[in-house]
Amino acid sequence: MYTDKLIIDLNFHNRIIEEDLEPPFDDKRMFDLLSETIIDKRTLQLIEIHELFKAINHTTTLVGSARLFHSLNTPIESLELIHAKQEALRELESNDELSSSLEEYLGLFASEEKSLFRILNANHQPIFPYRDLNKAIHTIETMEKAVDNIPKVESIYLDSLIKLIQNFCKSSTYEVAMGPSFRTLGGIKAKSEKSFFTPSMRFRRGRLSGGTIGPAIPAIVFAIAWLTEAINPVVAKSMVLLTGGGIMLGFLYGALLKPMFDNETAILPLRKRLLDSNRFTSAVEAVASIDELLSFMRFRKSIPDTTVIPEVTDCERHFFKAEALKNPVSAIQLEDFVPNDVFLDQVGVTFITGPNSGGKTTYCKTIAQSQLLAQIGAPIVAKSAKINLADHISYQAPSFDSLNDLEGRFGTELSTTKKIFFEATPKSLVILDEIAEGTTSHERMELSEVILNGFLAKYNNTILVTHSYELAQTYRNLGKGQYRKVEFENNRPTHRFIEGISTESHAMRVARKIGFSPEDIKKHLEENGYI
Repeated sequence: MYTDKLIIDLNFHNRIIEEDLEPPFDDKRMFDLLSETIIDKRTLQLIEIHELFKAINHTTTLVGSARLFHSLNTPIESLELIHAKQEALRELESNDELSSSLEEYLGLFASEEKSLFRILNANHQPIFPYRDLNKAIHTIETMEKAVDNIPKVESIYLDSLIKLIQNFCKSSTYEVAMGPSFRTLGGIKAKSEKSFFTPSMRFRRGRLSGGTIGPAIPAIVFAIAWLTEAINPVVAKSMVLLTGGGIMLGFLYGALLKPMFDNETAILPLRKRLLDSNRFTSAVEAVASIDELLSFMRFRKSIPDTTVIPEVTDCERHFFKAEALKNPVSAIQLEDFVPNDVFLDQVGVTFITGPNSGGKTTYCKTIAQSQLLAQIGAPIVAKSAKINLADHISYQAPSFDSLNDLEGRFGTELSTTKKIFFEATPKSLVILDEIAEGTTSHERMELSEVILNGFLAKYNNTILVTHSYELAQTYRNLGKGQYRKVEFENNRPTHRFIEGISTESHAMRVARKIGFSPEDIKKHLEENGYI
């Protein structure tokens, strides 16, 4: 089934979903735990993965939040799976009864989900385990039984998720959780797993059971006889005094010994069985994946602009084509965010030129973020889009060198470019914010051409943001690449990108805007008596 490719270790979820987290789901902690995939962590940080997650996260459950963030960090490479998720999303959007039923289902799961993960994390108090345990068992029971109320689905992906939840109900682990369950020499077992002759002790989920009341019964009987004068009061009183210790013994056992004994011999072994159960893991992951799909649907509704489920392909070379593309984060925050048409198809290198504050970085982040969303089966903010799968998504921007960088900024940035280049294939999306920085203009131009020629030979999609219009002009004279510059009207950037190469830095405009122009410097010196 499609979901086989989605299931991740539930133990991993346990490490990032805890009761006392504030906020409930810590995406920054999860980011540190994840390993790199087709998109490296530096790229994820540069494209502001946490802001992107916040923008599209409309999940109801903690596992749904974890599932969504995991997806963003682990783009899908299976075209079949992406199409299956898109098909399921379309079904949810076209079937109000189905989506409402799933919303209700997730709400039921979320109401006691924290207790489930408190038990799975062994984060409960051993002396007070029953409240959390009973809520956890009730959550599991709800997860299984409530799924039967969901209307019939048509999409294969969604049907697979629901079947994964239903299949757990048929497992022995589910039977152990629901009870009755028994402590045996071979661990905690369901009734069907043991024979009549198997040495066992039944596990009861509560203090007033399993030997708690037994020692107190004689004292209770004689106390009733004393009060009702059923037997001689003197005899009854004496018997109450003689057997009264059973009450204290039962209280001590129920209040202290039983919960600790149950925790070690039944609750922790039950926890282990749940975590070791592939069917349980798959069921919880299925709930998370349903929540992720509904989050995509809610994200579309939260955007005032047009969104689209992009057409995703798997051709030999990467391409990215979109009409009226907007940044998914800024589209929520800014109503007047300026859209751009993007056409990256068989051009090799796209040169982006223009002054600072013109929107070049946002333009590049929008492409990378939209590629990421398309590759997890999510919608993007655009009128239309056709995007090919990328086997690597890389973004490089200048960073400060550290004391450990023996070659300085130039060596640090060049090493990053080297890694990106060696990993790149024709199916890769590479965004470079300047290259060969930190050396002379002559060496920078020479090395930049060598690097760009290498990317052109691989013929992947490379976007180069540069202030070096001479470099861009060199390739334009050779008839290679395409060229986009920031559009200006009335000496102000419109944040639209048009054909051409920008030859003006607009440095003086920026300097005057922030109050550090030549005139501002002269005025400061005069006012303070320096000149």
